[in-house]
Amino acid sequence: MIKTFWNKLDSKQQKLVAGAAIFVCIALILEIAIFPFMEAQKKLEKAISAHQKKLAQINELSSEFNTLEAKTAAIKKAVSTHGTDFTLFSWLEKKATQAKVRGRIKYMNSSKGTRSSSFEESLVDMKLDTITIKQLNDFLYYTESPEDLVRIKKIAINKMKESPEYLSAQLQISSLQPLHQEYRQR
Repeated sequence: MIKTFWNKLDSKQQKLVAGAAIFVCIALILEIAIFPFMEAQKKLEKAISAHQKKLAQINELSSEFNTLEAKTAAIKKAVSTHGTDFTLFSWLEKKATQAKVRGRIKYMNSSKGTRSSSFEESLVDMKLDTITIKQLNDFLYYTESPEDLVRIKKIAINKMKESPEYLSAQLQISSLQPLHQEYRQR
């Protein structure tokens, strides 16, 4: 049937039908094989790019985690040197005696700060009255101690109205301590 149809066509029509058949075959090959392959390749390149970005973020987070883990280990080591009887309140009293300002303490109030899974922040609010700049400097020098994880969190210094050569200082001092066992279980 196709052969008889083909034989009835003149050579010009045969060339036209052959060209159309070749065009249809090429279009089918493009539609069935080439275009889906190119589309899949683009999707794959996009997926690779997205995964590379995620991998870079994971590497960044891993690096940050390792840094934080090292800092936590250093804090645990420093806290372990405190001993179980360490309190920021008594430690500050010793430092005030050392700086010769213990008699100038107007008040000292202990409070709890933030808490993590392993540590709790201990805070002491204190006010020193009628002190000189040198006495304040000495007290700050003795108090701020990175080895003991003690730092001055806030400070407000005012001249005394009655005696301008003296100062009044309000401080908030913090330290990290290991979290007590009963808090860890909660």
